[in-house]
Amino acid sequence: MPLDSHSLCPCGSGKEIRFCCSDMLKDYQQLESQLSGGQFAAALSTIEGLEKDHPNNAALISAKCLIYRETGRFDEFIAEAESFYAANPGKLKAIAEYVIARTIGGKTAEALSVLIDGIEKNEPGKVDGSLLFPLLMIAQQLLEQGNIYTAVALAKLSQSFNPQGRESAALLAQIYRRKDIPLIEKELTFDPAAPDDFPFRDKYQDAALRLATGHWKEAKRILEELLPCAGQWPNLYRSLGLVNFWLGDSDAAAEAMKSFAAALFAPTADGAPSRVSFDDAVDALTSAMLTRRQLSDDLEVVQVVRTIPNPDKALELLLSTPRLVSMPFDARMYGDAERPAPSHAFRAVDRPFPPQGQPLTLENTPLLLGTFLFFGKQTDRDARIEIQVFEQNRETLLAFLSGTLGEELGPEVETRSLTKLPWLFKKLDPEFQIKETAGIPPESIEKLYRDYFETVFADEWLAHPNDYLDGRTPAALAGQSESVPLLAALVQTVAFQTDPQFSEGLARVLREKLGVPQPEAIIPPGGETPGDDSAVLAFFQRIPIWRWSRADVSNLSASAAGQLLRVASLFGEDETMTRLSDRILSLPAESAPAEARYTAYEVRIARAEAAEGPAKALELIAEAKGAAREAGISDASLSLREAAIQLSLGRADEFRRLVSYVAREHRNDPEAMAELQMMMVNLGLINPDGTPRTMPSAPAAAEPAPPAGESKLWTPDSDTPSGGGSKLWTPD
Repeated sequence: MPLDSHSLCPCGSGKEIRFCCSDMLKDYQQLESQLSGGQFAAALSTIEGLEKDHPNNAALISAKCLIYRETGRFDEFIAEAESFYAANPGKLKAIAEYVIARTIGGKTAEALSVLIDGIEKNEPGKVDGSLLFPLLMIAQQLLEQGNIYTAVALAKLSQSFNPQGRESAALLAQIYRRKDIPLIEKELTFDPAAPDDFPFRDKYQDAALRLATGHWKEAKRILEELLPCAGQWPNLYRSLGLVNFWLGDSDAAAEAMKSFAAALFAPTADGAPSRVSFDDAVDALTSAMLTRRQLSDDLEVVQVVRTIPNPDKALELLLSTPRLVSMPFDARMYGDAERPAPSHAFRAVDRPFPPQGQPLTLENTPLLLGTFLFFGKQTDRDARIEIQVFEQNRETLLAFLSGTLGEELGPEVETRSLTKLPWLFKKLDPEFQIKETAGIPPESIEKLYRDYFETVFADEWLAHPNDYLDGRTPAALAGQSESVPLLAALVQTVAFQTDPQFSEGLARVLREKLGVPQPEAIIPPGGETPGDDSAVLAFFQRIPIWRWSRADVSNLSASAAGQLLRVASLFGEDETMTRLSDRILSLPAESAPAEARYTAYEVRIARAEAAEGPAKALELIAEAKGAAREAGISDASLSLREAAIQLSLGRADEFRRLVSYVAREHRNDPEAMAELQMMMVNLGLINPDGTPRTMPSAPAAAEPAPPAGESKLWTPDSDTPSGGGSKLWTPD
């Protein structure tokens, strides 16, 4: 809204302009107009003129910082922000600019600390608007750095301060969509209240309020004061561990989580059973382990450059060697004006491919040995190959290439380290090489990977020294009762990092070999009365969602299963979604809410596409459309999914019919139109700018997604480009 005398003063005093900088109202209005219109040069001139009479005015300095950022003058911005904060360390606007500057400079730990100081200057539950942008900025950077606990906590905090904010919702959605982030990192929570018999229950309640409102340093202080009472209630350690995670102190967090888990074996004063469950102890240890994914025993990837004296002869030999696979690639990714692109890219495998029709086994399926790029002779360089290979495979690969090329492989001209990858990361990706032309059924490939994880990987992992175990191997601790929670957490950590398709089987095998008990099934209660699901839903609410896959859902009502499926879908808990969907679709249609059946069909269709083939997926889509019509739900997504399947089968007429149907019947639905546009761009049927291409009879190569902010949309019936926007500066 435009500034007037009743607006909060942009200097950050918290007073209305009429009670603060009343003499500057017209100046502020002029500056707001210039910034809103993108007139940054004029705005900067206005600021410089005003600063002569109003030095150290927070509103003017904040506006100047904004101009520097928007115009890419980051060195000037950082200098201005540092000067602003040094002169005004208690002002929230100065804190906000300083936090942004530290974040841009990559100093996120300092930025986070100063941000929390700023938040704690507000009452719990409230925050000055100037802190919201830096808060999300830090969250995004921490996410990119792999600091998941803090990124999630900050994103949720931002959403609690600004429930209508699209940026925080988008960041949380991005986090929850990522399958590489275990749910325990997204949803590990503190206890909202202490037990009734805890003598300092009110004091813990104060800490819990501060945990929930971003006053993390103060919450940590209170929890540390309460630690002498942890013998009565060990969960104090877990809450302390969580806030240490949020504050970026992973070592202190890990120690707190270990102390919580140790309480599993600690005797209680009255001889009562431990107040820590085995599952909770395992989760606490797992949470600490997940912050240390990058372990010390890294595997080095090296690049070796060898000259090629006779490139034509060498290329002929390479293309005719069965253990070398010529890879299609986009030359634009490898070349530029100063460095011409390679002519070929090759994969080298460690053994011959099995004969056509022979079942895949661990013994006959090749593994990737290394890759290399082939460059022809250039004006200033000889022909060469650039080899990328793990150090431990280098000699084997070079010996193979030497045997293949003979005298056509010239001397080595360069060797350098490219990167390092953790041992576990490499072992979790075995890189089997399978010919796509062999027509191998998906279930054969799935069995190959399952055999690998449950035999080769399991045995190697058990015998491999582990940083989590201070260099000991998991096998060395097998059978030791006091090590069972630690080993169970170690197995859970590996399972969380393994493809969900294989994680359960791998975890089962590892537990058997280590003598760790298999997780017990979770049995929910029945409703108090027929049709009463309240007890069931309350039961699931008390269980961490990463344990829901252990729950027996065979007796759930369709209504309860539908409500739980909605939650599981938000978190992307695939195994739980599958089991709940199967439960819903096994019940008579009339007993299940139509919305629940529709969601269940979506899950089953996705599973059918991945594992059962297009025919089953199309069958389920037809059934799901009926459920959608019954529920009054749009069938646009289902129709577009069907269109993509039909096109993959070469049925261009069916594809056109379905796309035209969505464009015609759902043209007033923005979500349907956006989904249609994305599908058409990804299939290469329209350009990123929304202009149409000729519709082929089979999918074209995927095009890059449209640039952020673009909203042009092409449909078979119309061209409707639109878009635009402006940047606005507001006092808060």
